[in-house]
Amino acid sequence: MLKLFLRAYPKQFRDRHGADLLATCRDVYGPGFSARAAADLLWNGLCERLGTAPASFEEWLERPGERGNSRLFASILRDVRGGVRSLAASRGFTFAIVLTLALGIGATTAIFSVVDAVLLKPLPYSNGERLVRVMQPSADSENAGFSPPEVEELRAQNHSLDAVVEYHGMQFTLLGGGEAQRVATGVVSWNFFDAFGVKPLLGRMFTPEDEAQGAEPVLVLSYDYWKRVYRGDPGVVGRTFTMNDKVHRVVGVLPPIPQHPAENDVYMPTVACPFRNGHWAHHRAARGLSVYGRMRPGVHLAGAKADLEAVILGWHKEHAEDYPSQSALRAGTALLRDELSRDARPTLLVLLAAAVFLLIIVCSNVANLTLARLVRREREMAVRTALGASRLRLFQQLLIEGLLLALIGGAAGLVVAAWGLDALAAFAARFSTRAAEIHMDSRVLLFALGLSLGTGVLLGCLPALPSRANLSAALKEGAGASANRSRLRARSGLIVAQVAVSFSLLVGAGLMLRSLLKLQEVNAGYNAENVLTARLDLNFTHYSTTEKIQEFSRRLLERLRAEPGVEAAALGARAPLRDNSPP
Repeated sequence: MLKLFLRAYPKQFRDRHGADLLATCRDVYGPGFSARAAADLLWNGLCERLGTAPASFEEWLERPGERGNSRLFASILRDVRGGVRSLAASRGFTFAIVLTLALGIGATTAIFSVVDAVLLKPLPYSNGERLVRVMQPSADSENAGFSPPEVEELRAQNHSLDAVVEYHGMQFTLLGGGEAQRVATGVVSWNFFDAFGVKPLLGRMFTPEDEAQGAEPVLVLSYDYWKRVYRGDPGVVGRTFTMNDKVHRVVGVLPPIPQHPAENDVYMPTVACPFRNGHWAHHRAARGLSVYGRMRPGVHLAGAKADLEAVILGWHKEHAEDYPSQSALRAGTALLRDELSRDARPTLLVLLAAAVFLLIIVCSNVANLTLARLVRREREMAVRTALGASRLRLFQQLLIEGLLLALIGGAAGLVVAAWGLDALAAFAARFSTRAAEIHMDSRVLLFALGLSLGTGVLLGCLPALPSRANLSAALKEGAGASANRSRLRARSGLIVAQVAVSFSLLVGAGLMLRSLLKLQEVNAGYNAENVLTARLDLNFTHYSTTEKIQEFSRRLLERLRAEPGVEAAALGARAPLRDNSPP
């Protein structure tokens, strides 16, 4: 075993001092050479391999208490100081490398922060992994939504969900806070926030009493709306406002968390909505409510889907008149996390792939610059080798220089990423409400650090170290003349990779531009010229029945068609070609 551990030393050292070392170890540790002694011997041998152990056995005997790890640390510090001096002496090279790395690492980090927030992170709720969206497909839509009677029956008849809540969005005018404000309003079940595991920042959430018929109308404000309009005034809790000709009292403020499934200014219980609590409340076929549920512990998505399908199938049998034969006899269920990122996933993955390609080009550029600089340092490396530096010692120096460059470039890349993060968040908000979660957090910082370290290791490993066979030529002919074939092949390979990736990105950009031009030339089958759309919100206190709404619609169309210059007029629930699924 003693001879086996002795193999950790270089052959030249073993030949000169191996016998003395074995004798000393036997004298010190005795005949029962322990595992600890073997480990100490191995550690010093490895330190010698790295060039940090004493050059001779006598020097090692003079410092028996010094540990190899301290010598290794001192060696690394010397290389760090030497690397800083070397980079400072080549300011142009250092600036070019840092700028290039900042762009590549910054772009990749910014895209990763978006992908991480929208696609990878769990939902910021206590029960996020158990939240599902419940859908009811129809013949022409993957989700026709639910009617109020269906929501009530779904609550009572299912066995897989311990909370079933509804949501739909409205636009109302809020009076009493100075100027009249148009507010996006979420109409939700009283236990909507409880199902999501959300606690109030101020005041309270809704209670079952708030959803009783005749209860006082109440509101909960979103955090962003509270900060933007009321400057974070805690006194807003308890204030009253007028909406839909009714006085509403603010009972709470939400914490600063992303709102799902849509961003709203205020929230009200279902009984306070004149539309939801009017003629809609008793019509089974009047669908459009979004429904969310929380699976019971131990229940999986497939089991929840089978349970809900059985419930909906029972509706089809009991109320056949409300379910045409072409309707799908099944329920759709999906994890809320997947639903909220479904539309964003393809776009963000394409952006991430483009950022990775950009990083490859950056690494190729940086590697080429590093190799070119190393050719100029050929004589320096040869002199170091002639003075006794081992190949591992030179590798350590080049590796530390590469890591220094990459870490500085990564720090600059974080600045670039932070600068462009707001624009990326605004872009991602078009596809998912989870865009509100995009920010620079510890996960993003760790990713940037790992990316920088990986790039630094790559930069340190790519340059081919000078071989001893070329030592004489390097010393005689100077820098540049002794660049060997392997290094030239490496540079050629990097250039080929860089050109190939750049060409692929260029082709992809050209195809996307061509597709955009083709889409603009497609005949959509209609003429939108001189077509005017307008949004109309009715006061459902006055138009509380279907007959009153139909009468109002008829009179409105008659007046519009009688206007000069109007060729045709029509009413619809939503503008054409917009998403017709419920919010």
